Parts: sequence; structure tokens; C-alpha cells
Amino acid sequence: MNRQDKPASDALSPFEQALRDRVPSREALLAEAKAQTARQRRRKQTLGGGLSLLVLATGLWFLDPSWYSEDIHVPVGSRDSRQLADGSTLILDSASHLRIEHRLRSRQFELLEGEATFTVAHGPQPFIVRSQGVSVRDIGTVFNVRSDSRGVAVAVVEGEVEVSNRAAGSSRLRQGQVLLANEQQLSAVGKVDPARITAWQQGKLRFDGTPLREVIVDLQRYRQAPIRLADARVGQLRLSGEFDSVAVETLLDGLPAILPVSLLRGEDGSLTIRAR
Repeated sequence: MNRQDKPASDALSPFEQALRDRVPSREALLAEAKAQTARQRRRKQTLGGGLSLLVLATGLWFLDPSWYSEDIHVPVGSRDSRQLADGSTLILDSASHLRIEHRLRSRQFELLEGEATFTVAHGPQPFIVRSQGVSVRDIGTVFNVRSDSRGVAVAVVEGEVEVSNRAAGSSRLRQGQVLLANEQQLSAVGKVDPARITAWQQGKLRFDGTPLREVIVDLQRYRQAPIRLADARVGQLRLSGEFDSVAVETLLDGLPAILPVSLLRGEDGSLTIRAR
């Protein structure tokens, strides 16, 4: 068989190795395809991770999470005062419990029980005090918050605050104004002597025709053993005057001389007030 009679495959055989060198094999092509897919997947994951971090950071910014909190408990018969890092100050009355929340975008506090006066330093972050579903937002001021079984009493010594809850909306208070609130409602705004708002800081308890049931709530804050009313009728009696918070026992002992009541003391230190 001469050169011209050779099969075409034989004629191309000299070029076979050269073609193999220039064109990747099927296995090499598959390996490269897998590697490229992996690279694309890593790029998407990196981009997705970056977007996730961005979304998370944005969410944290708007959600204003609390990253640390501290609780202040004031023993019965004591008071406590603190200066905060931002220059604001707070004074806590006997048997008070305040939680200070360190948040990303705001200065927030929760008064779980008792009474506190807040003197707020101006700053870019909102200053908010919460209690029993009520929120008090400072608008550059000195204000007082009392939280007990009667609800949340908010009074302004100077400046202005906004008091709100989810059910009743919001109300603004200015110097010498007070309201009582709970999770469901806000009372009408009333007037109060600014000096009376913080009388407790000087150890004074001031009552002006105050029902005895409310007087007992205030006195209980300065006494470990419970004070009880024998019936609702006794709680309607009214008390007026200024008394020392360090002499609660003296006031209780003197009630029968002021009101038509008698006292029954228990072995555990408890006191029951009955109609005489």
C-alpha cells in the first residue's frame, strides 16, 4: 500500500499528540469546570455573608439591642444616688429597684419598683424610663417616677417629658405637672408643687387629704413587716400633714390619735389597722 492508499486516521496520526497537547482532555475539562463552580460558590458565599453582616448591622442599629444591664436594689430605710457616664444623675428612694440598660442607640432604664428622680444631661441618645408598660421619654428635664401597686406616677420638676403607653397614646408634662398611668390608660394631667415632688429626698412624707389606703402604700416602702387594712372602709379615711420617713413607726403609733382607728400588732411585726 502506497502513501496515498493509507487510511485517513494514519494520515492524521502525526498530529494526534500535538492536538492532545493543545486541547484538554475530558477529565481535565470536568476538573476545571468543578473548580470554577467552587470558585463561584465561594464568591457568592462571601458576597452573601457580607450582605448578611450588613443586614444584621442595619437591623441591630434600628432594633437598638441591650448589650448589658445592671440592677440597683435599695434596702428598706436607705436611699441611693448615682452619677451616670453621660453626666445624668439619679436618686433612688427606699426599697426601690432600678435596672440600667446599656443599649446601642438609647439610654434606657426600667423602674421595677419604688421611686426615683432623674436629672438628665443633654445628649444625642434618647433618655427613656419604663415601668409597668408605661414609657417616659425625657425632653431635657428633671422628673420623678414612682412605681407601685397604684400604677406609675410621673411628675416634672423642670423641663418636659412625654408619657406614653400602647393603649392610650401619649401625653406631655411640663414643670409642676403630674399624671398617673398604667399599661391601659393615662390619667388627666394634674398640678403639683415641684417642691413636694422631691420631698422624699429630704426624708419627708407629705399627705394632703390622702386616703389611708394610699398612705399605707407609701409607708410600706419604709417598713419591712407588712401593714394591712382590716377592711376597705378604713382605707377611705383621709390623712393630712408632713411626717418624717425615718419615723414611720411613730406615725403608725399615733394614727389612733388622728383617725378613728385601732392597731393590732402581730408577733411577726405586722400591723393591722381596724376601724374603732
